[in-house]
Amino acid sequence: MSSLSRRYRSTRPDLGEFMPPNPRTMGTAPFGDSQRARLSAWLSEAAWPRRHMEMAELEGYLVALISWPIGIPAGAWLPLIWGERGWKVPGNISSQQQYDEFVALIVGFLQELDRELSRQTSRFDSSVLRTLRGREQIDGFHRWGRGFMTALTLGSQGLQGRNSGATAAVRTIASVTAASATFHAREIEEVVSAVAALMGQRTSRGPLGPLEVVVSRDPLLIAP
Repeated sequence: MSSLSRRYRSTRPDLGEFMPPNPRTMGTAPFGDSQRARLSAWLSEAAWPRRHMEMAELEGYLVALISWPIGIPAGAWLPLIWGERGWKVPGNISSQQQYDEFVALIVGFLQELDRELSRQTSRFDSSVLRTLRGREQIDGFHRWGRGFMTALTLGSQGLQGRNSGATAAVRTIASVTAASATFHAREIEEVVSAVAALMGQRTSRGPLGPLEVVVSRDPLLIAP
């Protein structure tokens, strides 16, 4: 490239310059009402690739990644959120600042889901499924299941190596959220119970790394 070309070339980064993140090294990313609203609005924009996820599908997808952990890097699971396969960042993320903000929102959402679902008393009250009503709830429920099952397809072993409880939980989620299934409001609780069963059996936090160790008051006793 000539010196003149280098001087006047676009300041927009080449899409290949955006590197896949490592959520394990990012620290805690804030995710409150404002971040949730920002992410929801961003994913609702029309400029994304056709197969991109909106909030309900994204939540199901991220829940599966942390409750049914599989060993794949962010470069493999992140592009499915914006509707691509393989490391290709969409054109509507046009700067490093936008890319960093989007990644922070996704990782913040992932961390918040992990915190809430890790609480034994949690009923997953913040789930997008509980905020939707009418037709939106029905459509959102099916999209949530589609996101969940999309994450499971990233693993090469399927249900192999999982115990009967985990297998039954996944089959429950698959059957009640299928696009062909008739929706009943009580099935939200079935999905929440199935996710809780998977959380109790998981061996890691998926993209977030090893399970955290909680130290009891007795320093000789620890619990995962």
